[in-house]
Amino acid sequence: MNLRKLSYSVLLTGVIAGSLVSTAQAQEFIPMPSKLDSLKLYGDARFRFQAEEINSGDTRSRFRYRVRAGADASFKDTGFKMGIRLETAEASDSTNATLGGFFDKAGDELFVGKAYLSYEGDDFEILLGKHSHPFTIDSAFWDSDIAPEGISESFSVGDMSYNFGQYIISDERENRSGSESDAFMFVAQAVWANDNITVAPTFLTTSGDRASARQEQGGFNNENGVDFFDDFMVVQVPFTVKVEGGKIYGTIGMNLEADTMNPATPYYGGSAWDGGDEDLFFNFGYKYGSAKKPGTWEASLEYRHIEGAAYTPNLSDSDFAKNSNNHAGFVLKYKYAVTEFFSIGGAYMDSSAIEDAFNADVVSSSDVKLLQVDAAIKF
Repeated sequence: MNLRKLSYSVLLTGVIAGSLVSTAQAQEFIPMPSKLDSLKLYGDARFRFQAEEINSGDTRSRFRYRVRAGADASFKDTGFKMGIRLETAEASDSTNATLGGFFDKAGDELFVGKAYLSYEGDDFEILLGKHSHPFTIDSAFWDSDIAPEGISESFSVGDMSYNFGQYIISDERENRSGSESDAFMFVAQAVWANDNITVAPTFLTTSGDRASARQEQGGFNNENGVDFFDDFMVVQVPFTVKVEGGKIYGTIGMNLEADTMNPATPYYGGSAWDGGDEDLFFNFGYKYGSAKKPGTWEASLEYRHIEGAAYTPNLSDSDFAKNSNNHAGFVLKYKYAVTEFFSIGGAYMDSSAIEDAFNADVVSSSDVKLLQVDAAIKF
C-alpha cells in the first residue's frame, strides 16, 4: 500500500470528520434570537407541463415552475407571531413562472407573497398584513394562491366559529380619476361543524357600485382576471360531508346584485345583455383518499357552474375555464405521494359556455380544455 496515499486519506478523513463535528456543534449551540420562542422554515417547488385549448382552435402548451419559501416566527411568552413568504410570479392568483426566453431570468424574480403579524388568544386570532385567509371556502371560488391584504379576525364560541375580513383592493385612486375611488372588500362567515359535517354560510361584498382593482402605478396584476368588481354582493354556502374513504363537498351561491349589474361596464368588456339575472354559481364534488404518506394517493371529480353575472374572476380559480364566468364543466384531479416530500399528479378541466349570447372577454369562450401534469417537492 502506498503510505503517502494512506496518509493523505487519513488526513482528509480527519478534516471531514472535524468539519462535521464543528458544524454539528455550531448548529447545536447557535442560539435563537432572544425575543423568539420558535422559528419555522418551510417551502416547496413544483414543475408543471400545461396544455390548453380554447374554442376548439386556440391551443398552447407551456412548461412552468413555482418556488415558495417562507418563515414563521413566534415571540416568547406572547400570542404574537410574524411570517413572510417569498414566491415566484407577481400575479395575485398564480405563483407560476414560465420557462423559456433562451435561459434568461425575466419572469424568474421572487416576490413577497405573504408578510403579516398575528395575535392568537385562547379562542380568537387576528391577522394583519398580507396573509392566508381564514375562511372555509372552496378553491373554486377563492383561488388557493390569493393572499388578501388587510385584517382578518377569527373566534369561536361553543360549536360555532366565526371569520371576518376587511381587505384593501385599491388604496391609491381616491380623488384621482373622477369616477373611481378607493375600494375595499368585506367578508363575514359562520362555521358549524361536527365530526362529519361542516357548513359555512359566507357573505362577500365590495365597497361602492364600481370597485376598481387597478393600481395607480399600473394595471391590476392577475392571471386571468378583470380590472373591476362591479355590483358584487355574494352569499355562498360551502359544505363538506365526510364519508368512508373520502368526502363529498360543494358550494351553492348567488350574487344578490346581479340584476342591477350594468353590462356596459369593463366587467363585461362593453357587451350588451338583455337576458336573465345570471346570478347563480355552485360546485359539487367527491374526493377519495389522501396523498400524505408514501405510497398513498387521492383523486377527485367535481362539477362547476358559474353564470355570467354570478361571481368575479378576480377571486375564482384562475385555471378553470381560464377564469371565465358563464361556464360549466368538470374538474378531474389525481395525486400520488412518492415519498413524504415528493409527489406527482395532475388535473384535467373541461368546460363550455352556459349562454352563447355573451361576447365579452370574461364570459365569451365557448369551450376550454386544460391539462396539467405536476411534480412537486416540499419541506
